[in-house]
Amino acid sequence: MSRESFQKAIQELQTELIEMGEMVNKAIEQAVLSLKEKNVEDAERVIADDIFINKKRWDIEEKSLALIVTQQPVAVDLRKLISLLNIIVDLERMGDHAEGIAKITVMIGTKPHVKPLIDIPTMA
Repeated sequence: MSRESFQKAIQELQTELIEMGEMVNKAIEQAVLSLKEKNVEDAERVIADDIFINKKRWDIEEKSLALIVTQQPVAVDLRKLISLLNIIVDLERMGDHAEGIAKITVMIGTKPHVKPLIDIPTMA
């Protein structure tokens, strides 16, 4: 693999990372909104879509590790790839938290909230 194609592969991984971030952001927004509005259908969709976030994480991780193993990147590129690996783990965990919020929404259903959800949407 030439240096140019290696750089292109890193750029593609960064693009996939951004896509994963957008998926997680959407999941968090939908999970919090479903909790606020007591929308069980949207919550179930967040739960079902978590598998796509997990799959994206494993795809990015596999490609990153393949680049590290086969290309022996220089320090700068290795730091980029290691950072990317750390970020996807955190994003996947955020997606799991969104799934957890959605599961709580399903458990609560249409029961009234104990107190108004003022702070939670702001935190999200």
